[in-house]
Amino acid sequence: MSSDALVLTSSQKEIFEKFKAKVKDIIKPTHDDFYLVKWLRARSWDIPKAEKMFRDDQEWRRVNEIDKLVTSYEPPEVLEKYYPGGIIGQTKDGYPVWIETLATADQKGLYNCVTKKEVLRFKEYFAEKLFNVRCPEISKQLGKRIDMGVYIVDLEGLSLKHLWKPAIDIYVEMVATAEAHYPEALKSAYVINAPTIFPIAYSIVKPFLSEDTRRKIKVIGSNYKEHLLKEIPADQLPVHWGGTDKDPDGDPYCRSRICMGGTVPEKYYRKKMLTENNDLSKFTAVTVQKGSSLQLDFEIKVQKSLLSWNFFTDENDIAFGVYRKTSADQRQKATDMEALVQTERVNSHVIPEAGSIQCDQTGSYVVRFDNNYSWINNKKLYYLIEVVEPDVGRELQRLDSTDF
Repeated sequence: MSSDALVLTSSQKEIFEKFKAKVKDIIKPTHDDFYLVKWLRARSWDIPKAEKMFRDDQEWRRVNEIDKLVTSYEPPEVLEKYYPGGIIGQTKDGYPVWIETLATADQKGLYNCVTKKEVLRFKEYFAEKLFNVRCPEISKQLGKRIDMGVYIVDLEGLSLKHLWKPAIDIYVEMVATAEAHYPEALKSAYVINAPTIFPIAYSIVKPFLSEDTRRKIKVIGSNYKEHLLKEIPADQLPVHWGGTDKDPDGDPYCRSRICMGGTVPEKYYRKKMLTENNDLSKFTAVTVQKGSSLQLDFEIKVQKSLLSWNFFTDENDIAFGVYRKTSADQRQKATDMEALVQTERVNSHVIPEAGSIQCDQTGSYVVRFDNNYSWINNKKLYYLIEVVEPDVGRELQRLDSTDF
């Protein structure tokens, strides 16, 4: 706004002018100095890196017609009704607040209905609404520049079943998109109701977060309300999260503005969508011969690591189980190992199987695909098995005594 001034040191001003000269061929009338300096800050005032980031963003916007999303995009009905999240209120200094409840999403239901590309498009649409519609509206109302948001991630109910590979892949790409195309857009982030598996979830997205973003993340357990109210007025926060705001019908979640997810009706399902949402280049393809089994060994070196699986078969089912070795023998029979997921037949030819366990002990773990019961059919198997070690970075702010 007119009362704002871009405050830079003399050396920063010099760098900024050089940067503007480098990118003058792609600067648009809407790209003011406040907007342009974000790219330098996101790349620690490194002109070549900032220029590349800015040019990549402008090309991404051109190819994907991002600037037209707000006026021309029509979100799929299933995402509008069942993808959790929404903009609700403002902080004490005017920044918009976005709340997302990750554990309330019916992940498999959603990904039976829409492609990965459609989910990403939906999130891009909301980012454009937040930063290019809502923020300018607030700026005009308050007479000062508002170009960042506050993000609340409620992890209540999050468990291992939510760390499902296709959903994780999409969430990681959302994070990567935000970092690459909306620099300096996060004022602060609150991770509330952080469960014991949070270190696993964080280790998955951490590589895609800038150091600046990591410093803005505040991790809180269930005693989060007083922390939120330090930044957000009570009348701008729904009752469920410690405020006083509610819908006209008394709904404490403000569902008229925040989608709370829920089970997706099968009427929205599209055939083979789960398989389409997997990047098959990451899968290993093998044939498990009739009357035989495939045993895959994994060495767990860090306690609380996550062992996750994602697999499907062509035409026929297969039996699946997960075990921990009880001795250092090269190979043990399933009956001699500790069963963590008891072997049973699964219809992986109908719906891809995915899941995970948290490994409380270090040692050798075995993922086993069993076709011993079949004396007629070989099974064509596609699998992706991953081990993710827990990692809570020192740069995260833990605002309570939550024990991970």
